[in-house]
Amino acid sequence: MAESDKSQQFTLLTNEDDNTPHSLQTESPVEPNKRSVWRKLEGKLLILLASFLSVTVYSLNKHFGHLPVGQFSSSIFLSSLLFLVPAQFFYKEEITFSGKFKFIFVRAFLGGIGGLLKFWGAHVMNYGDSVTLGSLAPIFATIFARIMWKEKVSIFTLVALFIALPGVVLVARPTFIFGIPPDALDREQSPFAPLIPLSASVIYGLAFSFMRRVGTEVSPILVSILVSSMAVPDGIIYQVAANDTFSLPTCHTDRIVLILGGLALFLALIVLNRGLTLEKSGPGVLIRNCDIVFAYAMQIVFFGNVPDVLSVFGAFLVISSAVIVTVNKLFFEQCCVYEI
Repeated sequence: MAESDKSQQFTLLTNEDDNTPHSLQTESPVEPNKRSVWRKLEGKLLILLASFLSVTVYSLNKHFGHLPVGQFSSSIFLSSLLFLVPAQFFYKEEITFSGKFKFIFVRAFLGGIGGLLKFWGAHVMNYGDSVTLGSLAPIFATIFARIMWKEKVSIFTLVALFIALPGVVLVARPTFIFGIPPDALDREQSPFAPLIPLSASVIYGLAFSFMRRVGTEVSPILVSILVSSMAVPDGIIYQVAANDTFSLPTCHTDRIVLILGGLALFLALIVLNRGLTLEKSGPGVLIRNCDIVFAYAMQIVFFGNVPDVLSVFGAFLVISSAVIVTVNKLFFEQCCVYEI
């Protein structure tokens, strides 16, 4: 088949009036190399853009603090559905569950709760620290995969776990270890606030472990539609449980921000999927860890809060643990891609 394709390509490129191949047009070998390099760079840039968009969406809740968490979360996911549903039909993705509906349903249910917890975590603590604690899903996914699906846990995963734990402690800084900080009276952050994004990591890790049973047979847009559909009532339930009336925002600025937030969440998914088609999944997941870098940058620029040395070092340990897990999967196991 390969030889036939080559001969056919050769015939099409020769002059029809002459049997000699003197008119054979060949491209310069430099051009394909340039395109190949740009293609690799394009994938990395798209994944970076997806990280930036994702972090921007969750930072909006921090910036517009006057909106309740449940209302903000439900409105953002509802806005994303306005773009996800048409995209499902535009891309002509087949609506099929491949006989794995129960796994997809659990993944969507847990994903909706995890999304709410990420918004809540960004609302109650420093944004960079919240994103750092919410980036441990790959490690928890490996642990749950071992417990539920009996997947092997390598020595690299154990090393990553032992590296991540002190990183979490440095970022969360529980009072029973570090005591009450001198500026505690000036801070609105509760000592239990770090448990919220950490719980998001646990729930996302559990959701991703279920997604491993699904594989790549189901459209990621369809999964995102289900996650957003689950997240909308989750936010409403949270709002009711907090004894606060749920209502759509009446301010035009808030409405525009929420619609743009839903658009950014949708674009993050599309851009990420496109970037991962141009980039290997292992390096792609590594680049997704730039969420933490973007989050601390936004914390400094937009919120005027400079992280201290302990937070930065703890974030470095968390990133290192994620790198170890991903490299292990890239070279020693079948790599699994985590969605937004």
